[in-house]
Amino acid sequence: MKRTDEQLARASKEGDSRAFGILVERLRAPLIGYITGLLGVRDDAEELAQETFMIAWQKIGGLRIPARVNAWIYRIAHNLAVKRPKQMRTQPLTEDPPCGGGGPPDERSMALLGVVARLSEPHRAVISRKHFAGRSGDDIARQLGIPVGTVRSRLSRAYTELRVMLIEQESK
Repeated sequence: MKRTDEQLARASKEGDSRAFGILVERLRAPLIGYITGLLGVRDDAEELAQETFMIAWQKIGGLRIPARVNAWIYRIAHNLAVKRPKQMRTQPLTEDPPCGGGGPPDERSMALLGVVARLSEPHRAVISRKHFAGRSGDDIARQLGIPVGTVRSRLSRAYTELRVMLIEQESK
C-alpha cells in the first residue's frame, strides 16, 4: 500500500531515512521545475533542490503539521531561492527546459523563461508552481498560505505582465 506524504513525514520525523527518501523522490522533479521557474537556471535549481532536501532532513523533527510537509519543503526552497543574489535569479535558462521536453529548448521557451525570471516575486511564485511544478490553484493556495482567489488574481496579473514583457522583447 502506498503511504501518503503525511505518513512519510511522520515516519521521517521519527528518523526513518527511507520514508524521507520516498518523499524526496516524489517531490524532486516538481520542486526542480518550481525552482527553475524562480531562478531561470536549471543547474542552479538542481543544486538548490539538493540544498532544500538537506535542510528539510535536518529540520524534519521540527515539522509541526506533517500533513503540510509539501508546503513546508516548497517554503524552504522558496526562501533559499529568494536569498540568492538577483543576478543569479535572472539568468536565462541555457540547458534543459524545466519539465524536460527531451530536446534542447527552442528560442521561444528560452525567451519565456527569461521573462518569467523577471516577474515580481509573488507573480513568479504562482507561475512557477502552476506551470513548472504542475500544481493546481488549490495546491498553490495551500503551499503559499493564501486564498485561492489571490492565486487566481496573481496568475492573471502575472499573465498580463508576461504578455507585455514578451511583446516588448519581440519588438527589440
